[in-house]
Amino acid sequence: MKQILSPSAYPPQETALHRAARHAQSGAWIALLLLFVLLPNPVRAQRPLEEEFDAVSPFEEASPMLERETGFLVDRTITNFGATFVREFAHAWRARRIDEPVDLTIVEKPSARWGSLIIIEHRNQPVARLFLYAGRSATITPLAVESVNYLARRVVDNALLDKLFKNPDLAPDDLP
Repeated sequence: MKQILSPSAYPPQETALHRAARHAQSGAWIALLLLFVLLPNPVRAQRPLEEEFDAVSPFEEASPMLERETGFLVDRTITNFGATFVREFAHAWRARRIDEPVDLTIVEKPSARWGSLIIIEHRNQPVARLFLYAGRSATITPLAVESVNYLARRVVDNALLDKLFKNPDLAPDDLP
């Protein structure tokens, strides 16, 4: 038995009018896309990110030669205790007046069980080692202040040794 389908069951034939409407729709989309591309973009009108990074902070305006006066402090800590130590150390170090700039590196070796070993290096040589016990944040500030006092004496002593003992066979970094 054959079924006879009604004319509405067949797909409609595409006429010239349908094709013209479809092309007009795609042309409208292309025109809209070109309109957005060619108009000035408000994001492009904003200043570039490089200017924001190069902007001078109020802290830098207040003391423009801070690193030249006191030297660089390189922070290689990992934990919050280490970061707190570096912050307190930096405040005490910058408050102390030193004749020439001294570059220091503060390295932390943390342990979850025992705490953190802090190593302070000057000219890539360890100058001081101290230990921050886990969970004792009240001891961080006194340790930072004491380590600043100790390091100031050691740096002066090292500078004096450099001036007293000149060995032409050794480079300046090879002296103890």
